[in-house]
Amino acid sequence: MRSLIVVLWSLIGLVMASSCAGEEAKPSGALVAAGHDFALQACAACHVAAKDQASKPILKPPAPSFLSIAGRQTTTEVSLRQFLSKPHGKMPNPELANFEIDEVVAYLLSLKPKR
Repeated sequence: MRSLIVVLWSLIGLVMASSCAGEEAKPSGALVAAGHDFALQACAACHVAAKDQASKPILKPPAPSFLSIAGRQTTTEVSLRQFLSKPHGKMPNPELANFEIDEVVAYLLSLKPKR
């Protein structure tokens, strides 16, 4: 009987751990706010970076909005870091510092729809 209880508790622990394994850590509010501010300064000329953006992008047609980027199933912390760290496509290489990448990634992940 005692071994059955140990096995059951072990299984419960394993199930709980595996259900959390796919979740990404939630970024801090300060990091998200810094990413929002940075996006408005550095990204808003080409993207709709935030709902409170003062002016429209000058790029015609505009680059994908941050909401649409965040809503993609393929958007993850890893994919965003890789994309922002290297030159890519038509977008100029932003040459972001690591802390700026941290901020933008946190902000974009905060826009992901809740599932």
